[in-house]
Amino acid sequence: MSRTLARAGIAVALLLAPTLALAAADDVTLTTDAVISVNGITLNVSGSSATIESITVNATDFSITLLSGSTFEVTAPDLNRLSASANTGAAEFVCSASQSLVRYSPSTTQTITITPSATLCSTDTSSTSGGSTSSSGSSSGGGGSATPATPAVPATATTPAVPATPAVPATPAKSASGLSATQIQSILDVLASFNADIAVIAKVKASLEGTVTAGSVTSTAVSVFKANLTVGSLGSEVKALQEFLNAKGYTVSTSGAGSPGNETTKFGSLTKAALIKYQKAKGITPAVGYFGAKTRAAVNSGS
Repeated sequence: MSRTLARAGIAVALLLAPTLALAAADDVTLTTDAVISVNGITLNVSGSSATIESITVNATDFSITLLSGSTFEVTAPDLNRLSASANTGAAEFVCSASQSLVRYSPSTTQTITITPSATLCSTDTSSTSGGSTSSSGSSSGGGGSATPATPAVPATATTPAVPATPAVPATPAKSASGLSATQIQSILDVLASFNADIAVIAKVKASLEGTVTAGSVTSTAVSVFKANLTVGSLGSEVKALQEFLNAKGYTVSTSGAGSPGNETTKFGSLTKAALIKYQKAKGITPAVGYFGAKTRAAVNSGS
């Protein structure tokens, strides 16, 4: 079932670090154009009938999973070259002096990674799916077919000079979620472009930056657990929960992230599995790995 992106259900999926993610339990229908920034390059994302399972914005590229029958288009207004990880379902590629465009209409569900380049388009390299374009002609007289004239080979355009590499800026400070301010703003811009509720945007911003808002899944110190926690939650209460489970013998992980002394602020599948063991041992139902009121009361009592 499709639905628009302005549903609160997308908030949790956007908290996944270190990449920028945009996904929901159900599919998402792209109903308006969106503007995103990848590696400092502005891209316009549009599609009158694009049904999306997920969209992930990384530092140098972004990935999108499209359902079959969708039409999805990416353009670079500054004519940056665009490359894609998959050609299957590609309806059109254009890279010319007047346009840089990638359009997909996959017949099956497909994940495509789009990578913009600092190099600009200079000559027309447009193409369409379904094989190379060709032309032919025939005549019935004489029992044979006329051979079409071979078109002249166009002159090779001069490759533009590669611009000088700019000085590497200082590494921006990371937020509590591990994302930079630019990455966080990209997520918020995508949410706003899909008319997400202001309250949803505020909660996502607070969660990514590690600040506290009413109903937030994060807190700056944990003396008593107060928040509901589930897969995708971030913050100090998640770390405190992992420490509690490890201390009580319901080990999150035997080594690496989540192991005793290496607890993290991210609620993942290992934390869920350890919490289910604790709930079963304490007779808490349903034992599904959700840290709600019943489980919170048991943990706060120290049992």
